[in-house]
Amino acid sequence: MILLVPDTVVTMLHITNGDSAAGSLRNSGVPGQVIAWQDVLHEGPVPAGLMLEEMSGVRARFLAQWDDRSFPEVSASFRERDNALRSACHRVLWFEHDLYDQLQLLQILATLSQAPGITAEMICIDAFPGIVPFYGLGQLTPVQLASLWPKRQPITAEQLSLGARAWNALTSPDSDALRQLLATDLDALPFLGNALRRLLEEYPTPPTGLGRTERQLLRAIARGIRGFADLFRANAAAEETSFMGDTTVKSRLKALMHAPTPLVTPEPYTLTAAGQRVLAGEADARQLNGMDRWIGGVHFKA
Repeated sequence: MILLVPDTVVTMLHITNGDSAAGSLRNSGVPGQVIAWQDVLHEGPVPAGLMLEEMSGVRARFLAQWDDRSFPEVSASFRERDNALRSACHRVLWFEHDLYDQLQLLQILATLSQAPGITAEMICIDAFPGIVPFYGLGQLTPVQLASLWPKRQPITAEQLSLGARAWNALTSPDSDALRQLLATDLDALPFLGNALRRLLEEYPTPPTGLGRTERQLLRAIARGIRGFADLFRANAAAEETSFMGDTTVKSRLKALMHAPTPLVTPEPYTLTAAGQRVLAGEADARQLNGMDRWIGGVHFKA
């Protein structure tokens, strides 16, 4: 990431999802500064009522614990990122269709909606000619990214309004807020509906008491997958739109392995007797192990 001092005014700022896309974009010949948003907003607390900088503090504390990074390092990176977004004269958002990107996009749009008269454009895609399967911008070469530049579109007032409304629903402590949002018109952001429906599938549901990802992992292990690389690929293959990195999958496995009543053994992975019962719907993981997990603004604790 290019670090900017707080008072620097950037004429053209490009914002994308992570380091891979950001690195290629810097080498694409498209003019301007580039930053990666770099937050896994489908993991950990995203509580309601916080300004961008306040949320960044919450997220930095979570991420530092979640993937063993230094809190001062993460916090400083987010300050640089937030200041760049606030101070830029012209912003261009480069994102894709999956859950990881769509939540980042909502946070940025919600922030920009509070600044009347902003100048911003967007490139948001779910496919690229010749790239099959298409997972995201990180697959594209600098030349391929540059070919998207003429296709950018101005961000509309309708998109800003929907972004703010959807961000409020995401951060709400009400577990029905996202469902209520999904019953409304989301056409201004065409990839948002599928992304949020996938997030809702992470909510724990009976009879297993697990979300979709944990169920996918248990099923893959039950089929005989024993190593992490194969398990990661199997989990990605079970998704309509892959969005999880290896750190996320490792975190979910760690929780299954180190629960008070473990459901999975350490690698080579096998299901414990409790894991077999949960997968069969004969036991509820929340009743066995409790739960202390945030999904957006909803804190599941039992």
